[in-house]
Amino acid sequence: MRKTKLKIGVIGLGRIGWQFHCATLAKHAEFKLIGVADPERDRRAEAEHEYGCAAFADYRHLLKMNGLQAVAIAAPTHLHRPMASAALHHGLHVMLEKPMAATVRDGEYIARTARACHRRLTVYQPHRVAAYFQHVRRLIATGKIGTVYHVRRGLFGFSRRNDWQSLQKYGGGMLNNYGAHALDQVLQLVGYDVRRVFCNLRRVASLGDAEDVVKIVIETKQGLIGEVDINQACAQSLYDLEVIGTTGVITLQTGQSNVLHVRRFSKAALKPKRLDRKLASANRQYPSDQIAFKEETIPVNKQFAVDVYRDFARAIRTGTVPFVDPRETLALMRIMAQCRCDAERIRFTPL
Repeated sequence: MRKTKLKIGVIGLGRIGWQFHCATLAKHAEFKLIGVADPERDRRAEAEHEYGCAAFADYRHLLKMNGLQAVAIAAPTHLHRPMASAALHHGLHVMLEKPMAATVRDGEYIARTARACHRRLTVYQPHRVAAYFQHVRRLIATGKIGTVYHVRRGLFGFSRRNDWQSLQKYGGGMLNNYGAHALDQVLQLVGYDVRRVFCNLRRVASLGDAEDVVKIVIETKQGLIGEVDINQACAQSLYDLEVIGTTGVITLQTGQSNVLHVRRFSKAALKPKRLDRKLASANRQYPSDQIAFKEETIPVNKQFAVDVYRDFARAIRTGTVPFVDPRETLALMRIMAQCRCDAERIRFTPL
């Protein structure tokens, strides 16, 4: 028997709301887009014409639509709490744009409300569900590079940001904006039991008052290291993703999201070696190993990508936890709050 499509609405017709959520939902096998909400009249008219759905200036009118079962909220971050709360109290399931909320307290309130209302809640984390990242996780699980102990994620570019995401009062800044992607990936690989955090926040090219340069180093209780470099005032892209294990490295090179590079060796092939405690090095030579490294270029399997809306529908229909668990998102938000605390302030380095 063919499943009835779930009826869904989208709040916010900006960049992601229009270009991803609406465009995806309009043709998705699991959902029927029946309504949207946005204060801009021309955007509402565009949605009515393009998708034949109802359009409202006030999101609260959308929430009252007959038969509506879920909403995707793609409004600015500081609006997430009131919008999500209203939707959940209307009995709707909610997908939130990242970051989950403007503050940890707001995120905790949203998650608590979802549990009280017995509704499914998830956060759209496109980099986590991307094929390349899920492929990296599978390679790690096979033991191909041994035990992972260090992960680095970088996002570089140059942009004099002048939109709302450059302003602190709207939850802007690169820690929230790109950090919600990059740090989420790092935590997925090193774990959430973070013991120490170092963070530096800086404004260089942004026209707003929020940071456009972020440096994060975290250490877990097990001693694993995670690094994040976000620099939107950098003339060159320096690196993308590096996963370092005891017997190899997986790298995703800048601009090559379809290919993974692996350099590894077999521990079993290492020749026996003894510790030399003498102060006079034999033949005045530095220690070295003759290692037969194996180089692999692995095409990313696009089938490993997670369809977030198919998973959202599964969670709604079965009453189970979605792929992006809000508990993980809250852990991410708490660590981001630790980052702000450690940084203390946003340093300004003018162009």
